[in-house]
Amino acid sequence: MQKLKLLFVRLLLTVLLSCSMISGMPLQYTDSALPTVTVRADTSYNKATIKKVQKKLTQCGYDCGTPDGVQGRKTTKAIKRYQKDYDLKVTGTVNASLLKSLHIKGVKEQAQSVSQNNSDTASDTKELTVYITDTGSKYHRDGCRYLSRSKHAIALSNAQSAGYDACSVCRP
Repeated sequence: MQKLKLLFVRLLLTVLLSCSMISGMPLQYTDSALPTVTVRADTSYNKATIKKVQKKLTQCGYDCGTPDGVQGRKTTKAIKRYQKDYDLKVTGTVNASLLKSLHIKGVKEQAQSVSQNNSDTASDTKELTVYITDTGSKYHRDGCRYLSRSKHAIALSNAQSAGYDACSVCRP
């Protein structure tokens, strides 16, 4: 009977987790006999933001390996230790509270847009693309002299919502 209960609970958790992954909604299930299970899609940040986090964590004494903009095992481990040391929610991922604690402006990954054949609809939804650097706090037009060392494409509305200001040289 005990084995049957355990099998049923495992099957139920598998079904619930599968449904949660399909719908994209977070699922939390708690029971005193079982550990807490949380499934959700985390917001991802661009490579420049992750690289800034890696550099900042390294400066603070947390080993992230080479700052390359890719969140690997060392970076995840360093983030978890930092979050634990500074009483943040320990997730091991780059999130808003981590960025705020490190005083970094994060830029979220830009979703791929689907092109449409209808030219009227395409012109209504077209977004201006601007560029940001690894170290700056301004957004730029393509070809600006401040983009000589690094250049990351971002939608104008995303740059403005992330707190970036317009470059005074190229005036995008």
